[in-house]
Amino acid sequence: MAFDPTVQPEGLPTWSRERLIDHYGGAPDKENSQTEGDMPYAWMWYSMLKDSRGSVYRQEQDGLVHCENLALARSSMAVTRAAEKLSASSEPVTSDETLGRWAKTLNIAQRKTDTMHSLRARCAAKRMAVNGSTRFNIEASLTALLGERYVRIWTQEGSDLATPPTQTFWPVINPGPAAYSLGGGAWLSERCHLVVEVLWTDDLTQAQFLELMNVHLFHHLDTMLPSYATFDWALGLSGDGLTLDLDDLDFTGMI
Repeated sequence: MAFDPTVQPEGLPTWSRERLIDHYGGAPDKENSQTEGDMPYAWMWYSMLKDSRGSVYRQEQDGLVHCENLALARSSMAVTRAAEKLSASSEPVTSDETLGRWAKTLNIAQRKTDTMHSLRARCAAKRMAVNGSTRFNIEASLTALLGERYVRIWTQEGSDLATPPTQTFWPVINPGPAAYSLGGGAWLSERCHLVVEVLWTDDLTQAQFLELMNVHLFHHLDTMLPSYATFDWALGLSGDGLTLDLDDLDFTGMI
């Protein structure tokens, strides 16, 4: 009986998970090392040790002197890198071995599908939220969480406190639609509504993109924003046409 290469042998796994650059230790925001990008620490230490011995000792890369220099250089390299890792682990945005501890400290839910990069981004965003829900901190945290997928945030503030934006309702003074009332009249202001404009990049499937927006972004903003604030995300708000959550049609045309 001839072997058919198209048949899946029994017992072998069928791979169905979408692969990301994150699964291979990469990340879109990775940069070259500023301290070890051009020359490894081991070679720096090796060259220094060899030069410090002077011309009395062999300079060739063989023999016992070479082996001793190499062993000492690699040992010193480990100490140098350990110092760098200690510094990097002091913040979640650059942490590696301590990333799990940061996730636990910041109360970040971990899933089996998480990559180091995605977990690090959520930890970094949550860490920035500790500084308060100012516009600057919100934008910085969204940049950390979404990366190149973040475009901008949209808010409606009105010209001043005495002149609120259009969609502002409260009983007696400016009653709103009965459909907006949870009892006692409608209390609503788009001044308390935040819309995050995002991009759907090619590196994410629809399921991965929706998980990022509807799960991770939701949990982040739900924690960071005041309890009276509402929020949403949308695509393509910077273009022409209807702007969902901003144009009046979103409030009046769908009632």
